Parts: sequence; structure tokens; C-alpha cells
Amino acid sequence: MKSYRLLPLAMLLPALLSGCSPAESSVQVDTVRPVKLFEVLNVEAGDFRTFPARVSANSRAELSFRISGQLTELTLVEGQRVAQGSLLAQLDDRDAKNNLMTREAEHELLAADFKRKAELLNRKLISQSEFDSTQAQLKSATAALAAARDQLSYTRLTAPFSGTIAKRLVDNHQIVQANQGVLTLQNNNLLDVSIQVPEAMAAGLKQYTDQAHFTAKVRFSAFPEQSFDAKFKEYSTQVTPGTQAYEVVFSLPQPQDIQLLPGMSAELTLALVKDPSALASSIVPVTAIDKRDQDGQVQVWVYQTQSGEVKPTMVTLGRVSNQGVEILTGINKGDLIVSAGVSQLSAGMKVKPLRWQRGVWRI
Repeated sequence: MKSYRLLPLAMLLPALLSGCSPAESSVQVDTVRPVKLFEVLNVEAGDFRTFPARVSANSRAELSFRISGQLTELTLVEGQRVAQGSLLAQLDDRDAKNNLMTREAEHELLAADFKRKAELLNRKLISQSEFDSTQAQLKSATAALAAARDQLSYTRLTAPFSGTIAKRLVDNHQIVQANQGVLTLQNNNLLDVSIQVPEAMAAGLKQYTDQAHFTAKVRFSAFPEQSFDAKFKEYSTQVTPGTQAYEVVFSLPQPQDIQLLPGMSAELTLALVKDPSALASSIVPVTAIDKRDQDGQVQVWVYQTQSGEVKPTMVTLGRVSNQGVEILTGINKGDLIVSAGVSQLSAGMKVKPLRWQRGVWRI
């Protein structure tokens, strides 16, 4: 009798167990694909190159005292901004002040003696040689007084220009030697961006600079979606040691909304224009071109900075060169397009730009 009562429970047990098992999730998480972006620039029948760049301060100086002594004032910290002429560090100036007082007393005594000797010479009571000797002593005392004043000024270290304390090399109350580095001061309001160009390209730099047809854009790995305009500053006519390349330097003003610092990894895209009357076009990497299978139309994938998505855009191709493919129509200057892996993209796909950092692309 008991077996008939247990039968319904045995039949319900598998159903209860299956109801307690975890359900498989049917929600699929959209994958955000990392992509390498390329900024579109207009190139007027010229040359178009991208170089790794070195960023440094426009003005930089390692400051030191001209005399030895013990530091009595050094309260600055690294990263602190200072104005031109402000006091940066101070040495113990007691010996310098005592020496100055001694020289002042000697100078006053000799100045009074010279005045008396001049009156005596006018009255013919002393010889000319005695007067000349007193005059020479006064000149020597004047020089010694000026040197004592200079020695006192050497106990103060002031800022030669406005800038930022990049490095503090010593501590307060430390005894420093003459010409020993104390602080490194650099002006970050204007940055120098330098690149190394091959000798074949360096041979034509003079004609470009004479016509002032440089277009330079700098992109930093910390801000991959932004580019900054740089102006040509100078170029070296001497080869860089260990290479067959020449250094070209551009000036980059400090932006208002972000802070760019010397030493940041960056790359500079350079357009060298030879014919300003030629029709402007854009040159993009070959890997950015995508040909559709259904109709054979050529397109590129434009990155939408607001939404983080990519959108296909039809383009018209021009000539093919060593620098890339010329785009005649379809994209505008400043557009960001995907430059690699375009076959894996689809309209509206979310992507994440790769960053150029320390010579490699990183997420």
C-alpha cells in the first residue's frame, strides 16, 4: 500500500529538480572591438608621412649656485610654477654680508683719503705720484666692493624665466658645491616636438621651408582621439650620431583644456606640400579601404566620437603611392577612420580606439 503512495512523488521529483537547475543565459554581450584610427588630412599634391616624435620643453635649464655654501631656503616642490625673477633657493649669506661690510668700510676710507689728497694736490702740497697711488687704491677698493656685492648676490638663486619646477636635485640645509645642480626649471607653455627624417627627405627640406608649406599634426598616446597643430621651428643640417637621419623640430603651444608634458609618447603626421595650386585631396593607408562584396563599391569606416560607433562611407579613389591611397571625395579633413581590420566591422558597431604608447599600439 505504501508503494502506491510513493509513486506520484517519484514521478514529480525529476520535474522539480529540472526546475531548480540554473537556466542558460540567452543574453549575448556585445563585444567592443579595439581599432586603430587614422585622422584624415588634406594633402595638396605633396608628401605625407608619420613619424614617432620626441617631446621636450622649449626652455629648460638646470640651475646651480656659482659659489659653495649651505642651503637655508629651499621650499619648492616638483611641479610648482614659478615666475621669472622669483627666489628659488638661498644659501647662508652671513660670510658674504660680513665681507661686503669690510669692503664698504675700506672703500669709504679710501674715498675720503682720495678727496683730501685731491685738495692737497691742488694746493701743491703733495706730489702727483702720491695722488696717483691714492687714486689707484680707490679704484682697487671699488672693484673689491663690486665683487663683494656680486658674492652676496650669488647666495640667491632666482628664476631666469617663468616655468615649472621639473626636478628638485638637493634637499634644504644641505651643503652644495659651486655649479652643483639644485633645480631643473622648464617652460611647458611651448613644447618642442622633434622627429628624425631620412636623408632623402632632408635634402628637400629647404624648398619646403622657403615656401612655408608645412602641415603638421601631433597626436599623443594619452589623447588618441585628439590632434594638435604644430608649427615648423628649425631643422638640423648635421646628421644625428648613429643614424643617417636629420632632426626637424616643430613648436606646439600648450592647449588650454589639457596638459601636455615633456617626455610623453607621441607621433607627428607631416604633410609636405610642393604645389599649392594643385587640388587638395587626402591620403589614407591602404588597409583603411574596404570593398563591398554585393556591389563592388569602395568605402571607409568613419569613427563617431560621440557614440563610439563606426559608420561606412562611400569614397572615390585616386592615385596609389608609397604613402597610401588618395581619396578624392567622400571624407573630410579631421575625420577619424579605421585603418586596420575593416573586414570585421559592421554598421553601428561599438569600437574602442587603440593608443600609441611607447612605440606600440595599446588598448
